[in-house]
Amino acid sequence: MAGGLMLTQHKPWHTEGCVIEDGTAIVNANGEKVDEANALTAVMVSQEYTDDQGEHLYQIGNDRYLLKNAVTLNPDLWQKALRAGQEPFSLNAENINQVWWGMQSGCEPAALLEGLHLKGYAIELDYLTFLKEMPRAADFNPNHGFGGEPDQDMPGHFEAIYPKPLVAWAQKYAPVRDVSGLTADEMPALLQQKKPLVAYVTVGFETPEWGDYSFGRAMGNNHAVLVDGYFGELLHVSDPIDGRYWLSLARFKRAYDARRWAVEIG
Repeated sequence: MAGGLMLTQHKPWHTEGCVIEDGTAIVNANGEKVDEANALTAVMVSQEYTDDQGEHLYQIGNDRYLLKNAVTLNPDLWQKALRAGQEPFSLNAENINQVWWGMQSGCEPAALLEGLHLKGYAIELDYLTFLKEMPRAADFNPNHGFGGEPDQDMPGHFEAIYPKPLVAWAQKYAPVRDVSGLTADEMPALLQQKKPLVAYVTVGFETPEWGDYSFGRAMGNNHAVLVDGYFGELLHVSDPIDGRYWLSLARFKRAYDARRWAVEIG
């Protein structure tokens, strides 16, 4: 972690959480360790920040921060899974912060590259180089390719790329398949096979917002994340906007079940 903290565009969706690992470092705004916390330590989260490397942190006090990925905001579900004798399972994908790279859009290629790197593919490519190779749709239809440019938000464009063209592009780098229709409850079985999933959801896992576009009806708050872990009634994601974190299956389904679009990397 480095210094230079900036507020994120989204506030924490809940304020009560708990630490999930023993010996978790508590740091100040300069990234210096000032204390540590053990698993199941209760914390109150007030704000979310990113540092100058794009890493996400929660503020838990005056000049005291924890890595977002070291905290769950679903402490009841976490403890329920522990009581059931389960263990957290995570493939530990990297996070590509599209905002840090200066991209308003571009979540699908970011999530895809996270998964490719996890599986050992396209490791020579960084995010910006990868974006240059992404197919664009001349008609700005995300069913045909990326509907614009990821660093722009232009009227008449739809800056996203849907599963079919995403898979056609991704297959140039790795074995990838469209598994749309997959339920969220079926995802852990694929993760056990070390197959991460690009899942089409909504920004911030908020309620889907539908609108009419030149190519048909679509979700205006479209987003994509990489699903790379599970634990009881929780999933772990690497989110190109909001970082790495655990969230409840119920919250995930609220966004994912609107379309059930997913791409398997493996």
